[in-house]
Amino acid sequence: MRMTKPFTIVIGILALGALIVNIYMNPKVSHLFGKEINDWLYRAFWLLIVGVCVYNYIYIEQNTLKNRPKSKLKSKI
Repeated sequence: MRMTKPFTIVIGILALGALIVNIYMNPKVSHLFGKEINDWLYRAFWLLIVGVCVYNYIYIEQNTLKNRPKSKLKSKI
């Protein structure tokens, strides 16, 4: 499945929200996929998801700039 910009942004915001809530509440044990895990592993997982979303967003943005016709680029400058 190809991720689009809006989908990437939504997933990134949700992952960042989960990370912030976990840091704010500071639990001893967190639950991920129905399993109890250390809170730092939980935070690392969501931080990884945020990083992947940021990387994917930048990758999509660079590819859309490369694929635009040059006439549209000149008119915006």
